[in-house]
Amino acid sequence: MEFKTKSLKYTIGGDVVELNKKILRFGLILIVISLIFTVIFASVYKLKNPIFLKMFIEKDVYVNEDSAYLNGLELKYITNISDNRKVVGINFKEQPDIEIIVSHNPMGYENFSFFDNNNSNKQTGDICGRYIVNTIYININNLDKKLNEIELNNAKVIFDNGSTLDTNIDRIILYRGTNNHVYIVEHISSSGCSDGTSSSDQRLKKDIKLLNVESPLLYDLKDYFDLSIGNIDYIDFSGTKYEKDKILSIHSKFKIPKSILEEYSFYDI
Repeated sequence: MEFKTKSLKYTIGGDVVELNKKILRFGLILIVISLIFTVIFASVYKLKNPIFLKMFIEKDVYVNEDSAYLNGLELKYITNISDNRKVVGINFKEQPDIEIIVSHNPMGYENFSFFDNNNSNKQTGDICGRYIVNTIYININNLDKKLNEIELNNAKVIFDNGSTLDTNIDRIILYRGTNNHVYIVEHISSSGCSDGTSSSDQRLKKDIKLLNVESPLLYDLKDYFDLSIGNIDYIDFSGTKYEKDKILSIHSKFKIPKSILEEYSFYDI
């Protein structure tokens, strides 16, 4: 009886050991499979190159007797969260002679922090899962003082490790501002909502005839953007007369695009 009891105990102990070995092997197999899946997932969804978001913007440049320039133009790009490169330069193929200064700070100051100057090279931006959306700010100098309108589409981006990227950023239109509206209208009020609607009221300082509403970007944005003055759609204007002291109510609505990249594109007319 004693021998059988000991034998039974020995047998049960051996089964427990074998069971533990099987559990260990199964766990190791799961770990290996998980690692393989993670590596495959990371390689499939890793961006080969940063993606610069499309720009549809119009900006009037500042012109004086000595120069013409534009400050604080924003560009955004998506890259892998592990990509710590920083943009240090940009050249536009359409205007190779203009001077462009790149900054990662909206105030234009680089490599300085009151709190931690050692973190100046850390990647900053809006983190979206395994990606990050970075913003750079550019000042454009050495523009032709006699410019009427120029368009920038294709850029060569230079990173701090010496690598470069050729990319199309769609349409950045720079034009010489006239400020004629200052002498025609007086701003009364304006408002905007999170649903993409906005409105503005302007009082006329003189009699005018509104011939049409023009922008080189309106056709590109016709599926996303509605604009009306009073109850008239901007497309339907053809010499409408308005008398002095008339209030012009301008209404606009931006419709969210269906494409993710178009949704994150930048629009400024």
